[in-house]
This record gives sequence, C-alpha cells and structure tokens, in this order.
Amino acid sequence: MLTCGNVAYVSSPRPALEQAVLLPHDPNVFGVSTMSTQYPADHPVEDLANHIITGPEYFAPCDHDSGSLLYLGLTVSQTWRNVLNSDSKNATVSIASNTDPAIPDPRHHSQHDSHRWDQDRPSWRRGMPSKSRVTLFGHFSILNITDHPEQADQAARCYLDHHPDASHWAPNSTESPHIPFWATFHVTKVYWVGGFGDEHYIGWFNSDEWNAAWKEHRPLRHDTPLIRESEFFAAGIDQSGPISDPSVFSHEPEGQDILGSEHPKLVFQRLYYSEEAQFHFTKAMLLNKSMLWNNASFGSTGVCQMIIRSRLG
Repeated sequence: MLTCGNVAYVSSPRPALEQAVLLPHDPNVFGVSTMSTQYPADHPVEDLANHIITGPEYFAPCDHDSGSLLYLGLTVSQTWRNVLNSDSKNATVSIASNTDPAIPDPRHHSQHDSHRWDQDRPSWRRGMPSKSRVTLFGHFSILNITDHPEQADQAARCYLDHHPDASHWAPNSTESPHIPFWATFHVTKVYWVGGFGDEHYIGWFNSDEWNAAWKEHRPLRHDTPLIRESEFFAAGIDQSGPISDPSVFSHEPEGQDILGSEHPKLVFQRLYYSEEAQFHFTKAMLLNKSMLWNNASFGSTGVCQMIIRSRLG
C-alpha cells in the first residue's frame, strides 16, 4: 500500500492478475465482451475511415494453456469485416464485471452470505466503478475449417457449451444465411482496473504474465472430459469427503506440487493453492483423459479433500 497525502493506492499486481484471468470465467459476465476494431484508412465511406467501431460479442475461454479467447465471427458484421480486411487483425476486447449493484463483488461480499454485500460497504461503492474490468489488446487468427476439421469440432463443442444459442448461426448450421468462422483472440497486452484505486490495483500486464496466470489460475473448463462415477471411486476418492486411500497422495511443502503415488489410474500433474492454503484446482490424468477438480483443500491431518463442482461426464 502506497500513500500520498490522505489518499492510499493499492500496489498489489499479483492478486490482481489472478482476478483478471478469472474475470472471463465469471458466470455473471455471461461470456460477453465489448470488441473494438478500426475501419481501414482507405474505407470507401470517408466518414468511417480510421474510425473505431465497438460492439458486444460472445466469447468463450476455451484455451487450456494460454489466455486466448475463442470467438465466432460473421462476415456480415462490420466489426468482423475490419478484422478480416486487416493484415494485422488487431482488436481490443474489454470484459467487465456485472454492473448490477445488486450483485456483490466477491472481494467485498458478506462473510456470512456470499450473495450479499458486506453490510459496512457504502452504497456508492457497490456500483460499476467499484467493480473490476479488464481491457485486452491483441490480434485474431482465423481457423481454416477445411484444413483443420478436428480443431473446428473442438472449437464448436467448447463455444456452444458456453453459448448454446449460437448453434443457430455457427458453422454447419442450416438455419443461418450468414458465413460464420472461428477466430482466436491472442492477448498481447492487458490493462486492468480492479475498481477504486484506494482498494484495488490498476495497471498493466504483459502477455507472458497473462498467459502464465491463466494457466495457473484458470477454473474448470466446461469442455474438459471428467471421469465417470465408477472410475471416480475406483481412484480412491470420496466425492464430498476425504480421500479414502491417503496412500494415493503425498503432501509436499507449501509451494510444491502434490505428487501421486503409484496408482493404476491417477497421476497428478500440478496443484495450486493460495496463501490461505486453499487449493483452487488440480489437474490430473485419468485413463488418458484430462480432468480438473475444483476447491481442493488440506485438512489438519494433511489428508487432501476434493469437492467436485462440475458434473461427472
């Protein structure tokens, strides 16, 4: 915390970066961003040349290992025409927390009820200016569906899991008269506004910081295949309680990964936990399927407890 006169400025970029990469996954955002592109200098309508056009666009956070975002573009869209007609395919994407003052900021909710604000928080600190938002600078790459049909299928599965209504204008739709395409937005620079500057960090992150934080803190992906119930218990884990076979795991010192012992089905790759020693997620390989578990934590005895938040596939 830095102070200048009577004003305090928060200078804590590390937790802010975690908050930034989690914002695109916030269900209250509904997978909606604001995208801006620029008309070309030689645009036939002189009044539009070099001007910016901005509008809402669906996105889906489908990439496991980097903070890129998946979009479904339409050639009829003025915004997307600017992307397609640009050599750089540059764009700016903004994602903001839900602006409804009735929806509490998770950083300032009641300790007794996460659906309510902290009762001591004044009403003027419950609106849009007090909530987080992020602006992403980057460029698009367009997926060639013909050359990469498997990637196109993966994109469709993930994107339509987030936005089922988009199936009516997605590739292979028989209902839409428009030409759709899949586009991946690659982040090159990030500007984060955590809220009011006396409480939260405001500043820049580079693409390396963004991608590393995304890989470390990302929550469970909607399209990640999960183990079936029979395999789940065969791995020696109780769905809502402690591990029934503690020998499967070993507890390493703080900051280290959890290591799985010899086991025919389960091998841990990495596990992250915060300063409060609450595990945010763990990634494992089971029967050659990638999976994620959320909300894992250690009890006082060092036995790992797993709570599965998502459906079993």
